[in-house]
Order: sequence, then structure tokens, then C-alpha cells
Amino acid sequence: MVVEIEVKDVKVYYGSVRALDGISMSVKKGEILSIVGPNGSGKSTLLKVIDGILKPRYGTVYLDKKRLDSFPPREIAKGIGLVPQRLHTTGMLTVYDFVMSGRRPYINFMPSKIDEEKVYDALKAVGAVDLAERVLEELSGGELQRVIIARALAGEPEVLLLDEPTNNLDLKYQLEAQNIMKDLRIRGLVSIVATHDLTFAYRISDKILMLSQGKIFAAGKPEEVLTAENISKVYGVKPIIIKEYRAVIPGEMEKLYI
Repeated sequence: MVVEIEVKDVKVYYGSVRALDGISMSVKKGEILSIVGPNGSGKSTLLKVIDGILKPRYGTVYLDKKRLDSFPPREIAKGIGLVPQRLHTTGMLTVYDFVMSGRRPYINFMPSKIDEEKVYDALKAVGAVDLAERVLEELSGGELQRVIIARALAGEPEVLLLDEPTNNLDLKYQLEAQNIMKDLRIRGLVSIVATHDLTFAYRISDKILMLSQGKIFAAGKPEEVLTAENISKVYGVKPIIIKEYRAVIPGEMEKLYI
């Protein structure tokens, strides 16, 4: 069981453009870390580095003090589950078959009885058992998001990465996503969420990492990071923060971004 994931002094370049600049962070078992910041601040890039998809030019990711790049790809696929921001599917793929694809690192030839049980356990965890025989193209945005999370859970990950899990969801499904995140904490997963939704981050997180232009602007507990001053400087918006509801509401626009 992964107890802690660490990122140490990671720097990533796209050509000559520096996308991440000296990022260091750690998340322990049962914790939820949210990565927030404006578009282009490096949120999704950092998730890709942690998932092993993208290799940093400098710095290292560690799983329980062992370098991530020392693990075989199959072992990384078993240990880390990714819920992507966008999903591209073709054909009439059923929810069951889609979620079963999350078991790929464990399947040698044909799915076993255990694989089938894990698929239904994952669907049950997100309240989507009744969707098993539906076709992906028929699902609503909220239903599809739950199914994507189920696919990641089917692989029994110890680290779960979620990229914008509330993107394009209505209020009902945003609340469902909050409940799912609470369940993930109970399961003892190491959970890392990249999100533009500051209220969502405020409500689900143990820790928040705020990025600006590829650098860490602030890090700590939600109430320490999501201050009016920090948000104003990074987003160029004067927010209204309602602490009793753990909510962040946009206010007036600032003239300059940091």
C-alpha cells in the first residue's frame, strides 16, 4: 500500500517554455490534495508527471521513497489511476466494458470472476451499477463522469489522480462528486485533484497547492491558501469567501494578473 507520494523540485519544459518550475509537494494515504490555479498554470502537467506519462527535465517523483521511474510501467498502471479531463470514445461501448478496461493491467487473456467483481464494486462505489449495460454515448455528463471514476477505481489504485472532475457538471452532480471524494478518503487512497473549482477544492481538500505560471504561489490547508489576497493576486478577481459554507464566489475583476 502506498503511504506517501512525493514530488521534489520538478521542472518541465515544452520546448523552450518552462511549464513547471521547481514544484515540490507530498500527499499521504487518506489525504486529498487539490491543485488549483488559472488555465495554463501547470495543473494538468503536474498530474501527468505524477502519473509517469510525462518525464520532467529535472526533479523526481517518489512513491514511498522509491523513484517512480524505477517501477515497470505495468506496476505504475496498477498503483496509479487517472481520471482524465476529456474522454474520446468510438463505437457503441457499454459502461461495463469501459470500466472493465480499467482492469487491463491485471488481465492476461480473459477477464476472470475477480475482474467482474471488481468492476461491479467500482460501479457500486460511484452509484452507477444501474448504468452497466448502457452505452457511453447515451450518458449524461454527470453519469459519464461517475463511470470514468469507476474505471479508475476498478484498477484498485493506491493513488488516484483526477483532472477537473467537476468540469461541465450541474449542481447535483457536483455535490455527488464531493460525496465520492469523501468515500475515497475513507478508502485510504492518496488522492490528487486538479480543479478550477475553488469551492469544490475548499470542501474536499486536506491540502491545497496553488500554482501560478508553473510555480507554487501558496500551499497549505484550504483556509490558508484560499484567501482573498491570494485569489486576487493569482486570478485577478476579488473573491467573496463564505467560510461557514466553505465557498468561493467571484467578485470584481482586477486589472492585472500576477
